[in-house]
Amino acid sequence: MDFQYMVESGGRGSLSCGLHGPPRGTPLPQTSSQDPLLRVVRIHRLNAVVNLALAAVKLSLGLLAGSGALVADGLNSASDLCSNAVAWIGYRLSLRPPDEDHHYGHGNFEPAAAALIGAIILTAGLGVIWRAFTGVDATTGGLLGWLALAAAGISGLVSLWLSRLTLEAGRAALSPSLVALGRDKRSDALSSALVLMGIGGSLLGFAWIEPPVTVAVGLWICVLGVKSISEGTDVLMDRVSDPALRGALVERATQVEGVECVRDVRLHPLGTTYGADLTICVKASLTVAAGHKIAAEVEVAIIEKLDLVVQVVVHVEPA
Repeated sequence: MDFQYMVESGGRGSLSCGLHGPPRGTPLPQTSSQDPLLRVVRIHRLNAVVNLALAAVKLSLGLLAGSGALVADGLNSASDLCSNAVAWIGYRLSLRPPDEDHHYGHGNFEPAAAALIGAIILTAGLGVIWRAFTGVDATTGGLLGWLALAAAGISGLVSLWLSRLTLEAGRAALSPSLVALGRDKRSDALSSALVLMGIGGSLLGFAWIEPPVTVAVGLWICVLGVKSISEGTDVLMDRVSDPALRGALVERATQVEGVECVRDVRLHPLGTTYGADLTICVKASLTVAAGHKIAAEVEVAIIEKLDLVVQVVVHVEPA
């Protein structure tokens, strides 16, 4: 017979004795500071506003200048609003607390959203490659043609700037959906660079440049999409992407006085954080109360040291 002690970020714990242990599902607290959350909200809003503005400018100028490339890029910016919506909905749903049907909370909405955004990016990349073989309309010369060229260049620079902001915010907030959205904006910057080259080539009489560059950019966009899909599905499949995390957890647990050994360490992704299960061995002569105290110290030590681990269950057995 063994006993288990469970603690979560915040210091609360519970003890259970028995052959099977306690039911799992202690509520996962919301411990993130408000600053990263506010930054995520602002970045989502900024993406939506910028995408709407870019779509309006590129579609209007593309239609006036007869540039099929710029029109296609404008439609791409319009479709990015779908990616914004997916990322925002996934993020908001992931903040919902645990309930009767979701004992570990709803954190996996975020990686699910990231995988869906990755699929959108992959589809966009395949569309770019398809365009290389089907061709686009030549851009009209004159002032409208040069305005279309300027719009493509400005769009690329804005998308690159927004990609950097979004990626930084996503990584700071451990938000896979926001990171995926940042990759989406990076693919937009590449797409705008392609349009810039296509329009410039048409205006200068070198339209043959566009097809090979289109294929190369399309393939790179596909790579970005596959990466977001992979990262999202890794979390959904309980893959632990950081192999050093388990070692750090074991090292921290063994430093607690009274722990004779640590084994059966398992990590479970909880969206952007982790829950941990492990077994510690203590002297067989100890009382249940003494083992309880050691287990509590182990779990508090792990949570205080490892920011990504927010929920710990320790099984105690005699050495």
